[in-house]
Amino acid sequence: MKTIYKSLMTIAFAGLCLASCDKELKEDTAMEVGVVTDSNVSFDGKTVTVKKGSPVTFSFDGDPDFITFFSGEIDHEYKFRNRTEMQIEDIEKCEINFDMVAQYDAPPKNTPQTALDIFISDNFPGMAKNNFEADKLLVEGFDWTYLIPTEELPVKVESNTKSYSYTKDLASYLGKQITIAFHYKGGQDGAVRQPKFSFNNIRIELAFNNKSETVYAKNLGFTPLNIVNNESDQQSDKVKDREYGAVDGGVPGFWKTNLPTEIIVSSSAAGATLKNSWLISEPLLLNGSCNPDAGVAIKNISQSLEIYSHTYEEAGTYTATFVANNANYVHQGGQVVRELTINVVE
Repeated sequence: MKTIYKSLMTIAFAGLCLASCDKELKEDTAMEVGVVTDSNVSFDGKTVTVKKGSPVTFSFDGDPDFITFFSGEIDHEYKFRNRTEMQIEDIEKCEINFDMVAQYDAPPKNTPQTALDIFISDNFPGMAKNNFEADKLLVEGFDWTYLIPTEELPVKVESNTKSYSYTKDLASYLGKQITIAFHYKGGQDGAVRQPKFSFNNIRIELAFNNKSETVYAKNLGFTPLNIVNNESDQQSDKVKDREYGAVDGGVPGFWKTNLPTEIIVSSSAAGATLKNSWLISEPLLLNGSCNPDAGVAIKNISQSLEIYSHTYEEAGTYTATFVANNANYVHQGGQVVRELTINVVE
């Protein structure tokens, strides 16, 4: 009889445990958010007022499995969590910027052949990259548009090195696919040392009314097209692909593109054959494409979280959003969203 009684008690206890576990596994999400106040932080139940640079400490009632925090700052706004494209009317700036260093002798203005051209196109079809003769005919015969007018490029350099900065507005190309092309032509003649050009911090910048995007040279997919590629001063052992290849070091008339922020075309000595090489980007669509705004995961199922602090460094009004979820292998507890207005003052 005792054995039967103990067995019944064990079954009952196991049943209670299973019911308790099942309740826990199926518990709906619950979370309330408060704010710890001090001399720099006040809270009226809806709006937090805080001095710029002072941390806001949030407190949590409830124990959801996951919490994600959106501060409301640029790139971290909950309302834009699914946005992948800005509206054209939201764009405030669209431009290309770069610095250029000219070394040795750049030719004078308005000569029959200048050392450098910088072009743009919104209808270049792209190179095959496996048919040199066809690509040569396409690129050299294409109707390019000057990105930088010839008269704005370097004149003859009196000193050994001179630096130039360029900013060009690209707003007229919004909604179009653009290609950027650099054309190095060595110089006016071979009697003087052919110039060297270095291009630093090439970047296309788009600024929206609440977001910014920057595309750097390394993401523009530049490919050389080396028209002159087999002269005696162009060391064959340093160039793996003489028609489309870039170099790691200084080889006359070839493009060096392996540096993170700099592109270089090297000079040739006086008396050498004039070099001729292009550097052409992949087409880039200039539109409002953007990454969705992201939150920060501040809690997962293996953590406990009673408080969380965040500091706003700029004055303004923000919407701080906390997104809570309960989720396990048998139950989705639903999503709870809590928002607070953050008023950051000087």
